[in-house]
Order: sequence, then structure tokens, then C-alpha cells
Amino acid sequence: MERSTVIVNGVTTLISVSNNNTFNDTRFECSVNVPFKQDSKNAELILDESNGGSVSLKGYSITFDDCTFAVSVFMSSDNNKDCVITFSNCIFENDVLAEDAVFYGKVRFRNCHFKGNVNFRNTTFNNLVDFWSSTFYKPTTFYKTDFKDIIVFSAVNFKENVLFTYSLIEKLMILRGTYPEKGFDISLAIISGELSIFDFKFDDYSSYGEIYKDLGKEIDDKISYQRAYEVVYEKSVSREHKIPIENKRETYRILKNQLESHKNYIDSIPFRVMENKTLLKESWKKLWNGVNITRSFSNIIVLSLNAISNWFGSSYIIGLLFTVSIAGLFFSLSLNHIGNYEFTSTVSDWEWRYFVQFLNPTHRFDYMKLVDVNPRQWFFIWDFIGRIFVGYGIYQTITAFRKYK
Repeated sequence: MERSTVIVNGVTTLISVSNNNTFNDTRFECSVNVPFKQDSKNAELILDESNGGSVSLKGYSITFDDCTFAVSVFMSSDNNKDCVITFSNCIFENDVLAEDAVFYGKVRFRNCHFKGNVNFRNTTFNNLVDFWSSTFYKPTTFYKTDFKDIIVFSAVNFKENVLFTYSLIEKLMILRGTYPEKGFDISLAIISGELSIFDFKFDDYSSYGEIYKDLGKEIDDKISYQRAYEVVYEKSVSREHKIPIENKRETYRILKNQLESHKNYIDSIPFRVMENKTLLKESWKKLWNGVNITRSFSNIIVLSLNAISNWFGSSYIIGLLFTVSIAGLFFSLSLNHIGNYEFTSTVSDWEWRYFVQFLNPTHRFDYMKLVDVNPRQWFFIWDFIGRIFVGYGIYQTITAFRKYK
């Protein structure tokens, strides 16, 4: 294997090429196009800061190590499955562009920093593509990117939104230790393979919840609501790197289902909680903007009760507190309609023995006959409603205890 010395921004590195170096050759099998020029005296490749052409490096194996690219890097198609392109410990100050390219060989970015835009629109990777321990500083959308083999995002840090809009995951995507600091959207991906998820956790993030508000700017007499929604939606997920709130919810659902399909119920719980929490926010936004009013209102009631009763099935402590609190409320309301009841702040004077009976949803209606043989009508009404809520609280507490199944 021959090695050629390369100077990039004053830093000397090596490019490993298994065949003889060929420059300015458009019929390459495996290439990376970067604006280099050749120093005829020293037989070196030096970064060309001018706006001139680029050089093509032909060979089966090309490795850039410890390089800093101050200008855009263009990656072209290869035609050989044995081709390997590797960037190791590289910094891309500008854009990395591989739009419409087709790669049959392996492409590796290891411990790289993408400070410019990354464009893999309509790009096809037929072999391994590896972004191990790399950092993306700008919003990134893998638009109609086909990953036909293994795609590795282990220990990758996304500083801004990352979307896989209409991307194909045909075999396996590895999300191990991946950290999206902002948004992560895999809702529109075509997942015919599997997701390998481990230590993949991220906080709740701000999504594009204003999508319903922005629809008003598109709707007029000539365009329907559905068409206006499609225009705003498609622009956000394809070009603007925005994640609509329904995409956020669907992403949580996909991640939850992937983990549950592998019997990993423990790690699936946070995604289940965030899925329900996002649906609650989505329902409020739809109700506020007059979208699906009946369904939105129904969702708000159900989800709000689930939130305050056991935090969407994840906290039995909240379940216990909810049950005791709701029982105390309706027990106090029912006491207002017996005898000469007066509320007291002295805890020792409270009717604890009767409250304990009230906590049993199947208690007798005359359980307080020693206090008042003939309670007023509202005593029975509050008692009946209290039974319903106490029973609901007990059920929610048990559900939270069984969250790990």
C-alpha cells in the first residue's frame, strides 16, 4: 500500500491508497473530492483556498486522519463494494455534501466534528456507514437516505435537531449512547430492519407545535385545510429541520415499541411517559386552534387523569397520594351532609375510623349510621362519586406497581 503526504491547513497527514494515485480522473471507483492542488517540487497535495476545481483520489482505500477541512467536502459515488472511505479525527469546518451519491463500499466517520451542513439527500449506502463518536453541530435531515446495511450512531452527539425523513433502514441502525441535545425524529423513516437501542436517553424537547397556528397563513378560498397542512408539514420535515409535535409523539412510540419487542420494558418506560405527555400537549394545541375539538377534549380529560394519578403508569407513589387525596376530598364533602358536622384542623379529632372504611370502594352506604342514621341526600351522591375515584386511584396504583410487567 502506498501513502501520500498531504498538507491540510498546514497540518501534515497521510492518505492511504491501495492503488496508484490518480488525480483529476472523473472515472474513479472510490473518491473524495476536496479542493487540493499538487506541489510539483515536493510531490505533496496542498489545500487549495481558491475557487478552482477539486482532485479525485482513486483507490480501494482512502483514509483521512487528523485533518481540518476549511472548505466544503464533496463525496461522489463509488462503484466497488471493496472501497473504503475513512475520516478519522477530522474537523469539517464547512459542508459535507454527498447528495444523490451511491456508495457500494464502506464509509466511516470516526470521532469527526461536522461544524457545517451535512447533506446526504437521496444518498444510498449499500454497505456499512459509521458515524462513531462524531458530533453534528447544525440541524441535520437525512432526507430519503437509504441505509441498506448497518448504520452506526454510537456515542454520537447531535447539537441540533436530527430527522430521518423518508429514510430507509433496511438492516440495522445502532443507537448506543447516542445523545440528541435537541430533537430526534424517526417517525417518517421506513424501518424494515431493526433499531438497536441501548443507553439512548434524551430529555423532552421543544417541537414544532405552532404548525396548527401556521396553517392559518396558508388557508384561503382556493386551498383546503388538508392541502395547507401538507404544504406546511412537508416544508418543515424536508427543508427546515423542524419536528412537528405529532412526529415527536410518533418517534417516542416507535422507540417504545422497539424496546418492548426486545422485552426491555425498563428502558421503554421513559418513552411511554413522553409519548403520553406529548399527546396531552398536542391535544391542547389542537383544541386551542379548533382542530378535532371533540377528540382533543376527550384526550385531555383521560391523559390529565393519568398524569395526576400515576404519571402515565410510571409512579405508584403518585398513585397512593392521588388515592388518599381524592378520598379525603370526597369524604369531607360527604361529611358536610350528616348531623351537625363542623370541620376542625385538629388531626386527633378527625374521623379516621370512618375514613379508612371510605377507602374501601365497596363499603356500606350506612357505614356512618352511628353518627347519623338519616344523612341528607348529597351524602349519598358524594359517597357514590368518591367510590368511583377511589377505585380508579387503587387501579392506577396497582398499574404503576406493575410497570415492569
